[in-house]
Amino acid sequence: MPAVRDRSTSRLVSLVERASPALYVVSAIVVVLGTVAGFGGLNTVAKPPVAQAASGEVIEGKQLDVTITDAFLADGFDPYFEPDEGNRFLAVRALITNVSTTPMDKSKDNVLVDGLTGSNGDPQADEVIRIGESSSNAMLQPGVSQEVVLLWQIPATDERAGSTITVHVLDKTFRKGFLFDDTWDNPVVTADVSLVVGDRGFDFAKDDAR
Repeated sequence: MPAVRDRSTSRLVSLVERASPALYVVSAIVVVLGTVAGFGGLNTVAKPPVAQAASGEVIEGKQLDVTITDAFLADGFDPYFEPDEGNRFLAVRALITNVSTTPMDKSKDNVLVDGLTGSNGDPQADEVIRIGESSSNAMLQPGVSQEVVLLWQIPATDERAGSTITVHVLDKTFRKGFLFDDTWDNPVVTADVSLVVGDRGFDFAKDDAR
């Protein structure tokens, strides 16, 4: 009499045989992921520390080279800019050089002050003034250097002469345009500069903004 094979066992063996290739693949993936995780490969890559620069030091970038000169409080930027009543300007002076091959029309998001926002609520300066021209946010051509002053309008009681601020210098990534124009975006902090804030009242405007 022929042996009787348990049908349930037969079906189970068949299912296991069909599933084996997939099980092998899944098992291999689990082993690989376990190995990578063991070496820290699944951890978030730590960002490199931000460089610390001194005032007067050139901070090189892909779009701009930036030299932060000083920071001071000002009561106005005669004859064009005056803060609202009860406010003053926190001014950061810098030398910027367009080292890219494309003209740029703003540097507001290349220089920021830690913890400071402009009058519109974002961290960018309210105005960027070109020294010697008294013009705001003019186009800077490739290879051209320009001294600028970035102005944030702040309550008069927010900062005092002698306090220390941290200026963030940011660089951007060039995006080649296809349907749209070429752009520089994704600003990233590349260096921090600590500055002691001075107070020049109206003197800076009278002496240097002509």
